[in-house]
Amino acid sequence: MKDLLKDIIPLSGGGSYKLLWDMLYHIRLLKYVRQSDLKLINPRYSKICAVNKLDKLIEIGWLSNPSSDIYVANDALLPVLKDNGYQIKTLPKVVGYGGDNELNNTSVFIKALKLPDFKALLFPSFEYIRPDALLVRAVDNRYKLEFLEIEVDKPEWTNWIENKRVNYLKLAQDRQVYAYWKSVCSYLDLAVPDEKDFKFSVSIIGDIKLDFGKGFNFVDRL
Repeated sequence: MKDLLKDIIPLSGGGSYKLLWDMLYHIRLLKYVRQSDLKLINPRYSKICAVNKLDKLIEIGWLSNPSSDIYVANDALLPVLKDNGYQIKTLPKVVGYGGDNELNNTSVFIKALKLPDFKALLFPSFEYIRPDALLVRAVDNRYKLEFLEIEVDKPEWTNWIENKRVNYLKLAQDRQVYAYWKSVCSYLDLAVPDEKDFKFSVSIIGDIKLDFGKGFNFVDRL
């Protein structure tokens, strides 16, 4: 392994294997990242995220570069992360190339990582709605679940978001969301709530402001 990574982590210069694993974990978690995003996630990544170093990780097979300056982490990386103590069960699958919408999501996800009560970022998908992410915020043993919908102006924007409102209200009455949460709690070392106490909120992030009532938050940013 040291021979494989000697061009990425020199004997001097401040890099470390732990720093590399953290960076690779974040690339997989966020799905699509620019090289410049890595320095925003953690300024220390600047020691190991030069383009030539990322190219070496592509050569090894851990990263791919589906479009200009966009990096994704391949499935071949997952056993490496697992062997180094990282929880991989909740990491998302990565498909596509990282278009403008995905990169806009990445910018919001990076802000989520920096929240003082950040616990986890998950990517569940249900039969009739696929949230951009599920943000888990926790303080001590108390936590809350916040679905994220990251929106930009589009044709029929209001109708588009109204349809999401209907689907989230449906989800709130659907046992599959509780079953999903129950299945991932152990991976996050969080207690499973009683089904009667289970609840979530929805944050719609963008320039649009509507009144959807309790449980829906319209915000400019996290």
